Amino acid sequence: MLRYRGPSKKVIESVKELDAFGKVPESYVETSTSGGTISLITCLLILFLVISEIAYFFDTRFEYDYKVDIDFDAKVLLNFDITIATPCILIGADVVDITGKAFVFDDEVVEQPVKFELSSAAAGRQLQLLSIKKHLVNFEDGRKLSEFALKDGFNATALFDDRKSESKVENPNACRFYGHIPLPKVAGNFHVVSGKPLSVFGGHAHLSFIHSTNVHNFSHRIDHLSFGDMRAGFINALDGDNKIATNENHVFQYYLEIVSTKINTRRVKTDTYQFSVSDISRELDHTAGSHGTPGIFFKYDFSPLTVIITEKHMPLGRFLVRLCGIIGGVFATSCIVNGIVHFIQNVYYEFFPHLMQEELPSEGQKPLSNGLQPVNVPLLSTNVQLIPS
Repeated sequence: MLRYRGPSKKVIESVKELDAFGKVPESYVETSTSGGTISLITCLLILFLVISEIAYFFDTRFEYDYKVDIDFDAKVLLNFDITIATPCILIGADVVDITGKAFVFDDEVVEQPVKFELSSAAAGRQLQLLSIKKHLVNFEDGRKLSEFALKDGFNATALFDDRKSESKVENPNACRFYGHIPLPKVAGNFHVVSGKPLSVFGGHAHLSFIHSTNVHNFSHRIDHLSFGDMRAGFINALDGDNKIATNENHVFQYYLEIVSTKINTRRVKTDTYQFSVSDISRELDHTAGSHGTPGIFFKYDFSPLTVIITEKHMPLGRFLVRLCGIIGGVFATSCIVNGIVHFIQNVYYEFFPHLMQEELPSEGQKPLSNGLQPVNVPLLSTNVQLIPS
């Protein structure tokens, strides 16, 4: 004798009563052209929104935070590559901070005699960089461009190292200064003026040739200027800039506001610095009251704030919730729209009953008394043929 050991029928019936997804026989379902159109539009809209949401999930966003910079003892690396239209023997570069302490660097600053005019390839790179920087002026385009550079891991070191590979040229008419200088985290002044820098009794001076007949031309090109880690992914504000002096008594002054920046992205995790800049240039004329020293001056100061840039993904749980919300919301809205369209159709046909003729049962159809759709009933005909006996 076999005994049934499965769940009891009462349990099964109780489970059936909990079914929230009622099944309707296909014979009870009425379809319409308007409903089919709304269904097609709904499917296409859901497909488009789901694809957009998936693309948004795989994309990343940047979050910006700010805090007070308390890292006072840190050393800041100044990276520079500047070409001045004057022979190297006539000019020199050094740093003086706000306390009056002078820093004369021998190994950190490299002087290379070069031609001031760029080669066609280098000129093309400079024009490309300047065209990119134009978009940084616009806030929206500039933010997108900066975030793209961070995501892509833009590395200014490649441009910097590319210039180092230049070979010596014949008859140089300019001097290229490049290198990396460690600076204390206080305001200071990095400058290039006539004469070589010397440390004198705790201060500094520039030794120049008194009887030199050479003209000092401070026309210059800034191929690169940055602070901190060069791998950060920033497009620096002064890279590619070119300034032309009208005479030898010309002074160029740049005012830099440096902001400590912590970057945490997929490609780069580093502490670096970015800066904003304003500049002014003027001709010196002591008789007209315009005093000063001819040269190029970069006067910098540090902001008390630190910017924290973090690249973040959308969490998987939030993505799934948004995806379910999109599908369910569009489907529910389509049901409401379909109900409204059906109601409008009924009201319309009530006021214009003659338009319902196409919907009436045709010959060969029997309307049902219970209000269901008419069913085609074929009419049978019988051919009677008399056969003579």
